[in-house]
Amino acid sequence: FFRDTDPFLRLERDVIPDILSRVPEGEEIRVWSAACATGEEPYSLAILIAEALKNAGREPNFKIFATDVHKTSLDFASAAVYDEEGLKEVSEARRNEYFVEKDGHFHVNADLRRSIVFAQHNVIKDAPFTNLDLITCRNLLIYFLPPAQKKAISLFHFGLKTGGVMLLGSSESPGELADEFETIDEHCKAYRKRRDI
Repeated sequence: FFRDTDPFLRLERDVIPDILSRVPEGEEIRVWSAACATGEEPYSLAILIAEALKNAGREPNFKIFATDVHKTSLDFASAAVYDEEGLKEVSEARRNEYFVEKDGHFHVNADLRRSIVFAQHNVIKDAPFTNLDLITCRNLLIYFLPPAQKKAISLFHFGLKTGGVMLLGSSESPGELADEFETIDEHCKAYRKRRDI
């Protein structure tokens, strides 16, 4: 959970509050966590968004689409049960708020779990989710050849609303599509979609 502290701090301090300012109250916030593996990232995102909405006095109206090609990882993520080692970056307050401890394991609470849809998905072959406020895809594109990277980024661009944010891994960038994104934070690899094309 909360792997690589800086991007999550950037999301918490700037990106998510900006999303809240753009999404009218009563409208659903939509997020895609691509290559979510065993689910720690989408649950981390859910915690940050739930906290931001609560602090703003808004209903917890958001949906996270968490996808991966690996079914076993998705099954693990869907079960929403983690050991203490996996929660070492989760504060005690967040553990108490968003997890239930049973038999030495931590179960994601039902409200947070309901905000996430886990699905098998190939970012190159399958249609992207759409009307998205945020996409995270960290440390998948480094394993792709340039044409596949470009295809994935173009699909992410298509899926985002204008003004939506894409968060990539530390060694990744929009590459040939850089002109279609405004750099929010080069260190954290956060980029905002400029326009629909």
